[in-house]
Amino acid sequence: MKKVFLYFSFFLFLSCATSKFVATGNTYPPYTGTVKVFQSAPENVVYEEIGIVSSSGGVVHEWTHLIEAIQKKAASNGANAVIIIKEDKTRLGAMSYNQYGLYGSTGERKSLTAIAIRIKQ
Repeated sequence: MKKVFLYFSFFLFLSCATSKFVATGNTYPPYTGTVKVFQSAPENVVYEEIGIVSSSGGVVHEWTHLIEAIQKKAASNGANAVIIIKEDKTRLGAMSYNQYGLYGSTGERKSLTAIAIRIKQ
C-alpha cells in the first residue's frame, strides 16, 4: 500500500501546475486586459518592473499553459506585460519493486520565469 501511495504521489506532483509572484517594485490594482509576452526587453518602450512571476507544471502541461498561468498571475498583480527570462525542463523518474518485479515511470517538469512589468502608456 505504501508503494502505491508513493507512486500516486509522484504522478500527482507531475500534474500540478503552480504560479508565484514576488513584488520587486510598486504595486498596482489588477490589470483586466491581455498581458503581452516578450522574449526580451522591449525596445523604445518605457516600463517599470513590478515583480518576478513564475509558473511550473508537469507532464500534462504544455508551454502555453505555463505562459497563460504567468499572464494571469502577472495581471492579478497589476502587470500589463511580462518578459520571459528563463525556461527549464527537468526529467524525473520513479522506480519501485513488487512481487511482479521492477517497475517505474518518467516524466518532465517544466517551469518558466518572467519579469512582470507595467508599460507606461
